[in-house]
Amino acid sequence: MQLIRSEGVDPKSRCLDGHFPGNPIVPGAVLLGLAEQALRDIGYEIKCVQRMKFLRQLIPDQPYEITLEIGAGGILAKLAWISGTETLANARVELRPTNG
Repeated sequence: MQLIRSEGVDPKSRCLDGHFPGNPIVPGAVLLGLAEQALRDIGYEIKCVQRMKFLRQLIPDQPYEITLEIGAGGILAKLAWISGTETLANARVELRPTNG
């Protein structure tokens, strides 16, 4: 298993607008976008999401990490968004190498 990202989402980020005023949460699409950015840093991108499950909410400034476990063929991977000891979300994705 490999750690690919560890930080918090800025509470002033525009991605939080409307999710939800007075009690903001980080949208699922943003979680995928953060994983995509981190994967590009190691030479991959998400080709498709086979499944994704949200277990808990990520709130702004909450520290989290994304872990990656790539299968034997280098195409299928498991992602997990974790904060402390709690899994916030997990996904099974198909990867492809980036061009460059």
